[in-house]
Amino acid sequence: MQLVVVESKAKAKTIQRYLGKEYIVMACNGHVQDLPNNKKNPDGRKAMWAASEDELPSPPWEWTERSQKVVSEMRRRAKDAEVTGIHVATDPDREGEFIAWRLAELLGSIAKVHRIVFHEITKTAVEAALADPTEVDMQLVEAAKVRRFMDRLVGFRTSKFARSWGLKSMGRVQTPTLGFVVDKELEREAFVPTPYFAVNAIAEGIEFGARFHESADDDAWRDDKGKFNSRRTFDGDLARLANDSLVNARVLTVSTSEQKQEKKRPRPPFTTDALLQTAGSSLNWTPAATMAIAGELYNAGHITYMRTDSTRTSGTARTSMKEYIERTWGADHVGAGVMGPKAKGNVQDAHEAIRPTRTDVVEPEELSSRQSRLYKFIWARFAASQMTDSRYERISLTCTVDGFDRPLAGSIAWRVHTGWEAAYADIARKQPSTQPPTFDTSVGAQLDLDDIDDNPELIEDETKPPRRFRQHTLVAEMKERGIGRPSTYAPLISKLIDREYVKMTDGSLIPTDSGRLLWTEVATMYTETADGNGAKVAFLFSAEFTSDMEDRLDLVEAGERTGPSVWHGFVAHFRQLHGLALEQKRSRPTPNQVRKFLQVVSRRTEAEVSELLGGREIEELSGAEISSLIGQELEKGSPPATEKQTKYVLGLCEQLEIDLKDALTKVKLEDIDDLTMETASELITQLREIQDELPRPTSEKQLKLIEREVGKAELSEQEACALVELNTYDELTGGRGGTASGLITILLKRNNPGGRKGRRRRKR
Repeated sequence: MQLVVVESKAKAKTIQRYLGKEYIVMACNGHVQDLPNNKKNPDGRKAMWAASEDELPSPPWEWTERSQKVVSEMRRRAKDAEVTGIHVATDPDREGEFIAWRLAELLGSIAKVHRIVFHEITKTAVEAALADPTEVDMQLVEAAKVRRFMDRLVGFRTSKFARSWGLKSMGRVQTPTLGFVVDKELEREAFVPTPYFAVNAIAEGIEFGARFHESADDDAWRDDKGKFNSRRTFDGDLARLANDSLVNARVLTVSTSEQKQEKKRPRPPFTTDALLQTAGSSLNWTPAATMAIAGELYNAGHITYMRTDSTRTSGTARTSMKEYIERTWGADHVGAGVMGPKAKGNVQDAHEAIRPTRTDVVEPEELSSRQSRLYKFIWARFAASQMTDSRYERISLTCTVDGFDRPLAGSIAWRVHTGWEAAYADIARKQPSTQPPTFDTSVGAQLDLDDIDDNPELIEDETKPPRRFRQHTLVAEMKERGIGRPSTYAPLISKLIDREYVKMTDGSLIPTDSGRLLWTEVATMYTETADGNGAKVAFLFSAEFTSDMEDRLDLVEAGERTGPSVWHGFVAHFRQLHGLALEQKRSRPTPNQVRKFLQVVSRRTEAEVSELLGGREIEELSGAEISSLIGQELEKGSPPATEKQTKYVLGLCEQLEIDLKDALTKVKLEDIDDLTMETASELITQLREIQDELPRPTSEKQLKLIEREVGKAELSEQEACALVELNTYDELTGGRGGTASGLITILLKRNNPGGRKGRRRRKR
């Protein structure tokens, strides 16, 4: 008997069907161990761990939620079945390799652990992987560990720093991504519109535009960045003359006519970012929703792995697709095959592009509507990449009109060879014309203006500010600037929204006040400047610095750099920039310092506070000065508890059914009026610990929500409870950290892959 471990239950189900009864296929449900993150564990509060310069830290890896129980069950079943070999088949990427390493460490005492990798979940691919097992790639593991250490160090230290401004968090890649959104908004606010006039006319279905200027003209129209446009003018009188001439003549005379053939090349197969951009622009899907659906297609064996930067595909798949193309559309549609630019570094090119696993299946059976829509795009994109160019004939015309001495230009095109566009016939929004014009387009021919409204049309307008990012265009920016990776695009954007640094308005991303504050005032403190001129030498959260770190991680994966050298180099640089940030912070009071100062002097008179401040306003003090004053006041005794603290204590006592007097004894007090800020904080901590440890029944509201979502998912009670490793609803526990809450989260993600925003839209 052999044990195969994969990441998801859906994938496990598919592979079990392929392998039969000789194999046990189990899901680990993602990460089984990771960096410690338990507040009760002192190690969990550390941002980094001591290590010599030629070594990486060795932190105490901690079980993720419910993973210990999952691994224990694996061990039990493996021993009961007398398993002789264990095959870890987690995802073929950096994170998957890290999971494989932890599983190998945890299961290695039972039987020999092999690493197997497949990029598509087909019977052939799975059997081939089992026939050629390998070892865990420690270079990938090392890169994954360094990324974790970097993210923990930056996230822990900078987030603590940011909380002085009431902000929730900062992150090594999260914050630069926020910067793109904020900078775009600042660019919009600084934008100065440029007015213009334009004149359009339609004749024989062809749209013509008046060409007012040449680029060398002194009065040529240019926007605020100096970009020239021949069809725009500042001269309103000139535009009105063109319009009046067209109104009066209603006929154009062809002065030049040029016909030539144009080709449109197919694009390479999908990478992750290209898939997210296409789904965003064509289907209006968020990256999170797209990745959820792509994951379902992958786990069911319909597409290859969906996290990749590569446009490379297997020779077998290309040959098979070309055979299908020839059978379906003819040999004249079979192309040489299109490849995109080589993936950056060696690591991202380790995986194929996203393609269908069966090239002859245009639409698999039993797909949901959303799965079908995404699959069709993936299939068409791969098919198109193996097809010929589409070809068009185009006639470009310039015309004159009586009464106006400048030309009007337009063109007409028709397709003469379908080529790769045949693959998109079922999903294309609009089919092009395939017929040449039936009217005369030679020099001297006259074209009547079409009898339609607003023809000709005089346009008086101004340039518009740059468009805000949408989620898929932000992915494109991240890709272009070299930050993030296929596995992180969607989670990073979701995190910015969840933490309320950006908000979605009509599909556009707009920074909140918190997002602006973080990027423009707090993040900028992590900057080293040159002496004298103030130019930035190093900015921790710049796209360039972040991209450089991503490249170094890729080099670790490729074996061209060692993990310790990258890690220790980063630590040294971070310490320098963090020190500079702390110096700046001490130069002026933070909002939290102001708030705390006002609390500790709450018993003092206005005159006493003024004397304490030396006649200055609070904002005039440095951070160090106000910190010293707070310390002085606290030495005289903690100020009384705030109204908020008092209400919180009373509320916790009521929830826990604890007598107030009994609660107060925990901080050696008898009367609630004796609570200070310090003792109130201590009491709240103790009461919350009691709250966390007490089992709570599932609320009626939780149970109703579970039953509703289970119905949507078409699951039985037993199937639903199995998602949190229980048998019945009666076993569920309530509270924020209870199993009922966990089950609700799983069901909502399953039923609403687009996330909470999508659910709210449907609710309204």
